[in-house]
Amino acid sequence: MNMALDNRPGTLPGKLPDNPALDPELCRRARLSRDPRFDGEFFIAVRTTGIYCRPVCPARSPAEHNVSYFASAAQSAAAGFRPCLRCRPESAPNSPAWLGTSTTVRRALQMINQGALNQGKLEQLASRLGVGERYLRKLFQRELGLSPQAIALNQRLLFAKKLLAETTLPLTDVAFAAGFGSVRRFNSAVRERFKLTPGDLRKRQRKSASGSGIVMQLQYRPPYDWDGVIDLFRRHAITGVETVTDSSYQRRLVLDGNLAEMRVSPIKGRNALQLELHLPNLEQLMPLVARVRRMFDLDANPAMIADVLGADPLLQPLLEACPGVRSPSYGCVFESSIRAIVGQQVSIVAARNILGRLAAACGTDPQQLSFPSASAIAALDDSHFPMPGRRRETLRSVCQAYSEREQELDTTALAQFKGIGPWSVNMVAMRGCADPDAFP
Repeated sequence: MNMALDNRPGTLPGKLPDNPALDPELCRRARLSRDPRFDGEFFIAVRTTGIYCRPVCPARSPAEHNVSYFASAAQSAAAGFRPCLRCRPESAPNSPAWLGTSTTVRRALQMINQGALNQGKLEQLASRLGVGERYLRKLFQRELGLSPQAIALNQRLLFAKKLLAETTLPLTDVAFAAGFGSVRRFNSAVRERFKLTPGDLRKRQRKSASGSGIVMQLQYRPPYDWDGVIDLFRRHAITGVETVTDSSYQRRLVLDGNLAEMRVSPIKGRNALQLELHLPNLEQLMPLVARVRRMFDLDANPAMIADVLGADPLLQPLLEACPGVRSPSYGCVFESSIRAIVGQQVSIVAARNILGRLAAACGTDPQQLSFPSASAIAALDDSHFPMPGRRRETLRSVCQAYSEREQELDTTALAQFKGIGPWSVNMVAMRGCADPDAFP
């Protein structure tokens, strides 16, 4: 399978089946101009060095006849290329290269990006998708030319490389945070893929940002409407759970029974947000980073959004007023479902007050509140639900059904509950699943 646009003389450009075609001339212009709008859209592999780069790489541009263009980092790695140590492909915004694939493959890739194959097996992933393991392998081979395990391994390696470059975590912690089952396997995989040891990669790390805990940078394609994003989070912030200012978003979450804290803020002069984490269980680091990227819509392509929405005469002035507009979410179907049910037919202020009361009633420490779990809400008596009885029963039914398994809730299952209509389902799709085409 030809996974790249190969520009060697006499070779016709190839194309990924069922994927958006890479235009070789557009890729050439983008890499020569180092256009940040194309960061993560494709990757540049240089045959003379065996390295692949982002379009924004500051290194000297190679001759065109030595270049191949790949739709994703995983495909570049599968072709035998190593990631550039200068532009660091692991820091690029996630590529939309898979948009032309089937729904099943897209869902599988999203789960892999969240670490589904770090501890779990392919059989479990296939079961969650409602297909057989063998069929899932065939889908990946047919549509991507790669196995799910190959994509998961590349994801783990790039995440480990990012941690080595941006944090001071011990090498052992990096190995487990990136989803490797053992330090030996981690060391072997890094040496095989990068031709360097983890220690060599750590020597090249940039100076970490100030602050305690884990500090990382999350890149995006400019422009980015930070003011619009933070305004939405501010209007919906739950007292005691979230703290929102003009310059930061901060909250607590419960992950595998452990309390974690996160803070997100813009980095002046860079196309990136800074993420600060206090996380007791490092195995949750990869899925949490993926969730934050969804929350702040960091993988959106503002140029594509502007091209589509700008064609509408009513929307064009709004786009000009808010360049880089994003659609924020909470990155969690269960949390968004509870927010949507509570918010039915009431004001935002009223919904915030109710959610704050629920969080306080379910918490044991007023100074350490987090969004309440399904089991905690289900255990509350009627006095804690200042809402109509029908809405209270809908809320309680969802929480009882998904107690201790909140991560299994999806919009299809949510729609089956009495009291859940199209508005609620679409609101959860938009704010829980980060679906840009949901219309409450």
